Amino acid sequence: MRHVMALVGSRGDVQPALAVALELRRRGHEVVTGVAPNLVPLAGRLGLDPVPLGIDSAALLGSDLVRRDMRSAHPVRRVRALRAVASAGWDELRTGLLALLDDVGGADTVVTGLLGQEVAAAVAERRGLAMAALHYCPVRANGVVSPVSGVRGPRATRAVWTLGERVRWGLTRRAENGQRAALGLGGTRVHLPARLRDAGAVEVQAYDPALAPGLVGEWGPRRPLTGFLALDDDARARLGETGSASGADGGGVGGTGGSASLDAWLDDGEPPVYVGFGSMPVADPAALLAAVDAACADLGVRALVSAGWNDFSGADRARGADGATGAPGPDAKRVRVVGAVDHAVVLPRCRAAVHHGGAGTTAAALRAGLPAVVGWYSADQPMWGDLLRDAGVGVARRASTLTEPGVLAGALTEVLDDATAARAAALGGRLVPADRAVAAAADAVVSASAGA
Repeated sequence: MRHVMALVGSRGDVQPALAVALELRRRGHEVVTGVAPNLVPLAGRLGLDPVPLGIDSAALLGSDLVRRDMRSAHPVRRVRALRAVASAGWDELRTGLLALLDDVGGADTVVTGLLGQEVAAAVAERRGLAMAALHYCPVRANGVVSPVSGVRGPRATRAVWTLGERVRWGLTRRAENGQRAALGLGGTRVHLPARLRDAGAVEVQAYDPALAPGLVGEWGPRRPLTGFLALDDDARARLGETGSASGADGGGVGGTGGSASLDAWLDDGEPPVYVGFGSMPVADPAALLAAVDAACADLGVRALVSAGWNDFSGADRARGADGATGAPGPDAKRVRVVGAVDHAVVLPRCRAAVHHGGAGTTAAALRAGLPAVVGWYSADQPMWGDLLRDAGVGVARRASTLTEPGVLAGALTEVLDDATAARAAALGGRLVPADRAVAAAADAVVSASAGA
């Protein structure tokens, strides 16, 4: 079989699907991989011969549209930004995916993530192809997991999901029908979840049933819960991230150095708290480091801070009221700043994690048996914070509040105790092993082709 992967978004949106691509290729399937342009090097190091598809996700996440307009206090500006972000890059994805299919002479299946799913579904419909989607969190109406904090009970939960689907359809209907028209398809008045359900499309639920056990009974074989997806050791070795850090690790706060120096720092004291927000934009790295340093001083702990997609250069100097850099910031013995790290290697050497609540980081922290503080921005992140709280292994705060006095220290105090640590370790031991999760997701993709 030939599967064309149409993967857009941040690294957290793309990397889990690359694990499935590698498994399909291992089984002898032909896999053609299209990824966001800025992630072509990542997929290339895995030997997947990727082609650029859609738009640069790092540029989008760093744009004024995301960093300013989506957070605007003005409701009209905020709604316009939400509508623009919801369909950002759709034209590029449509034309790129069509060209990719033409270049390879067609396919059996189009495989996509949640982002751009509307476009991938329309292209698959136009070409008469099977479709499979990978969902890294619950995104379809159900009575088990609420997308809104504080909503409880099956009826209320389902009502909130139904309302959310209507809101998204209102934001994307015009753009989606525009894509359909460009493909020569008729317009539709039915939102995508209903159309995919009626078409029998496979929507792989790539997260662990231990966090949402009721969904297994509610959703049938077309929405299988496989467990969290992750690259195996060999794939991670190809990424060059099987050491403690990939590339420069910081060498100290704001400095440069290699993984050996980070290993020495990790060994030279108690396991630290990990702090990392992945591709999420940290508004003020200096303020975040100051908050981390203050929390560490208050609680007597160390912290390892991963810059992710953010620029922490110069953030190791404290800022004065006028914005100018002042006295030296965090103590390098207490707070270490690094670049990208291999979560599978580093997190087991930590005692807790502070992260944005992305599915991939959530999974990595859970596999390491760590309690977590979720500093959420948007999308599914508050949901993961709620699920960790309900499991007794985490707390959640809005990311923008973590730099306020005492907020981070208070949140960490709630998770840095023996009982929470024991619950986190026990939950980590119950998760579906990553290799079984990837195999189950690959099975589901193949079943989509067979049932088309």
